[in-house]
Amino acid sequence: MTNILDKIKAFDFKRYFKDHAYSIVAYLGLIAVLIVFTILPPIVTGANIWSKLSLQITIEQITVYMILALGATMIYSMGSMDISVGYQVAVYCTLFIIISNAANSLILGILVVLVLGLICAVFNAVVGTYIKLPTVMSSVILMQMFRGINQLFFTDSSIVSYALNIDLSLVSSTWFRVLSMVILAIIACYILNFTKVGKRAKAIGANKRAAAQAGSKMLLTRISAYGVFSIFLVIASIFLVARTNSIGESDSASFQMDIMIMLLMGGMPLSGGMKTKISCAVCGCLTYTLLNRGLGLCRCPAEYITLIKAIIFLAIVIITCRKPGVVLPR
Repeated sequence: MTNILDKIKAFDFKRYFKDHAYSIVAYLGLIAVLIVFTILPPIVTGANIWSKLSLQITIEQITVYMILALGATMIYSMGSMDISVGYQVAVYCTLFIIISNAANSLILGILVVLVLGLICAVFNAVVGTYIKLPTVMSSVILMQMFRGINQLFFTDSSIVSYALNIDLSLVSSTWFRVLSMVILAIIACYILNFTKVGKRAKAIGANKRAAAQAGSKMLLTRISAYGVFSIFLVIASIFLVARTNSIGESDSASFQMDIMIMLLMGGMPLSGGMKTKISCAVCGCLTYTLLNRGLGLCRCPAEYITLIKAIIFLAIVIITCRKPGVVLPR
């Protein structure tokens, strides 16, 4: 007992809180959202966020966001970002439906979309490594390209959405979604923390020049990291289709900014590096989705929900992305 008390007294709480400030704030934010929206909706509208139906809807919303955020952690660990996520998902979903319907094969649809995703991964990696453009520029190029492709799919005004003719009821079941999120979170955690790809990706985010001098293969690491992200993108696209067995033109339009907000809410540093954690994706995704769901149950107008999210995003960026002596985020 005396040894335990001595260890507690010797523990540097001040240093611990300083080193883990963003994570602590992120978890406190999640707890605050849980408390507020457990109490508020029943008072305002009589709705209950913990009812069976509400939980099923919440899990449906969380699944796609969670898978995207887990995959995005790989590229954010390098200090990179991809703002083409929404349009990539839209095109992947549409292609998956068209090919699966035409060939009557889900596997063929998945393979074609996966190959396209891996091609985009190589493009992002090559642009960042050899052309020396900021990685956000390659994602802007992809965003415009995928946006154009997505618009081509819906040029016919009679086409509101594409429907899948093959049953995906297993994928859309609640237990399968939860199990998939747990397994994918474990896989993402393993890749990020226990493989050369994950360790080198974090090293690039911490100090690109030092990582290169230490022997990190920049191009191979970037291709691998973006490749993992593309695989998670494809999986998320399948779960998005499974929600309604269809996809519309704008069903994923907001994903590119949503993922960034989630990761920041979870305490993810935009610069990447060694402080990158899978828990950032999990915590941020839960906070963001519950915030959306809670405001919706309180019947908050959509424009006010967007405004609230924008204010939160701005506050987080200003707080977390500053350098000493610099007012604006980098």
